Amino acid sequence: MAQTQHPRIGDLLLARGLVTTEQLREATDAQKLTGRRLGDILVSTGKITPADLMDVLSERLAIPKITIKGLIADPEVVNIIPLPIAKKHRLIALFRINERLTVAMADPLDVVAIDEVRFKTGLMVNRVIATPEDIDAAIAQFYSVADNVERVIGDISATAPAATAVATGEDAPVVRLVDVLLTEAIKQKASDLHIEPDENILRVRFRVDGVLREEALPPAHMHAAVVARIKVMAGMDVSEKRLPQDGRFSMEAAGRSVDLRVSTLPIVHGEKVVIRILNRLGWDMSLDNIGMTPSQLTFMRGELRATEGMILISGPTGSGKTSTLYAALREIVTPEKNIVTVEDPVEYAFPIVNQVQVNEKAGLTFPICLRALMRQNPDIIMVGEVRDVTTAQIAVRAAMTGHLVLSTIHTIDAAAAAHRLIDMGTERFLVATALRSVVAQRLVRRLCKECSTPIEPSQAIRDQLGFDVLEDVGNWKRAVGCRHCRGTGYAGQIGVYEMFGATDALRGLIAEGHNAARLRDHLRETGFSSLIHQGRALVAAGVTTAEEVLRVIPRQTESWEMVS
Repeated sequence: MAQTQHPRIGDLLLARGLVTTEQLREATDAQKLTGRRLGDILVSTGKITPADLMDVLSERLAIPKITIKGLIADPEVVNIIPLPIAKKHRLIALFRINERLTVAMADPLDVVAIDEVRFKTGLMVNRVIATPEDIDAAIAQFYSVADNVERVIGDISATAPAATAVATGEDAPVVRLVDVLLTEAIKQKASDLHIEPDENILRVRFRVDGVLREEALPPAHMHAAVVARIKVMAGMDVSEKRLPQDGRFSMEAAGRSVDLRVSTLPIVHGEKVVIRILNRLGWDMSLDNIGMTPSQLTFMRGELRATEGMILISGPTGSGKTSTLYAALREIVTPEKNIVTVEDPVEYAFPIVNQVQVNEKAGLTFPICLRALMRQNPDIIMVGEVRDVTTAQIAVRAAMTGHLVLSTIHTIDAAAAAHRLIDMGTERFLVATALRSVVAQRLVRRLCKECSTPIEPSQAIRDQLGFDVLEDVGNWKRAVGCRHCRGTGYAGQIGVYEMFGATDALRGLIAEGHNAARLRDHLRETGFSSLIHQGRALVAAGVTTAEEVLRVIPRQTESWEMVS
C-alpha cells in the first residue's frame, strides 16, 4: 500500500499565503547552499514569524503547539533536564506522566536533542512545539539562580584551595560566579544581594519586593574568593578582613545600568557582604504613581509649594523614603530655583539639581556640606538623612531662615519624627517652629495580577485590621503563586502613607515637650488617617493582602482608634 505523502513545509507556507513563490524559491536556494532548515531561513530573513512557523510545523508533524506563558510548571519536572541541555537545544520539560516526559521544543525535528534528553533522563519524550522566545523566557523563569551557580562552579574542584580560585582573568570561575549572582539579582529586580558565610555553607539571598529569599548555596570553600573578587570590583582593601568596609562600582546587566554599593561586615564565620543595587538611569518615579491617595497627593503638593519649613519623610530602612524624597524633588525642580542636595550616596542623578556626595573619608561630612551650601544661596535644600544632632540643628535652622528643607528620618511613624529630632539634641521650640509636615511610610507587596484569587476573609482577620462586618469585602484577594511571581503571589510594591501638617496646636504640644504618644492622641482626635487605615483600604481594594499589611505595618498602631 502506498504511503501517505505529507505536504512539505514550503508548500504549506505557500498555501497559507505566508510566502510568495519567489520568496520560497530564494529560501530553497539558500537552503541548498547553507544546509539550514527552510523554516529557519524564512524566519531569519523576516519572511515569516516564529509563530507562523510553529503553526505550520504543528500541522505538518501532527505535533501539538503550546503557549508556555501562564503555565505553572513543577520545578521537579523542569529540573529533570539539566540547564545546559535546555539552553543548548532550546527546550524545556513541562509534564511527566509515568515514564513519558512532555518537552516543549523550538525545533521538534532536532533528533540529536531528543536522543540526548532520552539518554539523560531515561524517559520517553513527547514533543510539543513552542516559539523560541517563549522557551527562552520559560528557561529564564523556571530555572533558578542555583542552577546557574551550579553550572559555573562545576569548573572548580571542591578540593581546590581558595587561593587558586582568585584568578583575575575574565574566564576565571569565581569571576563568572560573581557575574552570575549580580546579573541574576539585577534581572530579578532585587534591591539587595546578601552573601553570608555559615558554619558549613555559603548562603546567597536576594531581597525582592522587600523580602529576602534564598537563591543559591555555593560551596563554602569559595567564600574567600567570592569576597575578594567583590572587594576588587568595589575598590576595597582585599587584605583587610577584621573591620567593616564600604565600596561601590557600576555595571550594565539585563539591559540596565546600575550602581552597586558594597558593605562588608566581619561575622563569626567570615565576612558577610551586602550589595545594594541602584538603577542609576532607570528611575522615573513621580508622586502620582507611588501609592498616595488623591487627598494625600493634594496635601503633599500643597506642602511642596511652601518657601520655608522642614518636610520630613520617616520610616525604617527599606520603606521607600528615598523614592518618595526624589519624587517630591522631581515635583518642584525648575530652572528658577536653586536646589542643592547633600546625599550619601547620590542614588539618582537629576538635571538642574546640584547634588553633593558626602565623603566621610575625605572629611566631607553632612554638617560640613550643609554649612557650605548655606553660602550657595539655595532656595530648596534636600538632606539625604538626618543622622546626628549637628545635621539636625543645621537643617532646622535652615528651615527657619527662609529655606524649604526636605529630608528623611528613621522613626516608627509620623508622630515620632518630631520627638526624634528633640532626642537628638535639638531644642524643642526650634523643632516646633521649623517643622512643617511629616510623611511616614511603609512598602507593601502588590498582589500578582496573574494568579491572585478572590477570598472571603475570616472574622478574625477582619478584626485584626479593624474592619466593620458591614464593610464590603468583595474585592479581598489572596496570594497564590505562579511563574510570573516566582511562586510568591506578589509582584511589585506600593507605598502606604500617613501624613500631617504642623498646626498651631501641634506646635504647642511639641514646644511643651509632650512625647510621641501624646502627639498620636492629638492627631487621632483631629481625624488623622494612619498607616493601618491606609493599608486597610489597599486590602479592601484587592491591591494587597491582610497578611502583608499586618507583616509590614507596626503593630503599635493597630490599637489606635481609626478615624476616616
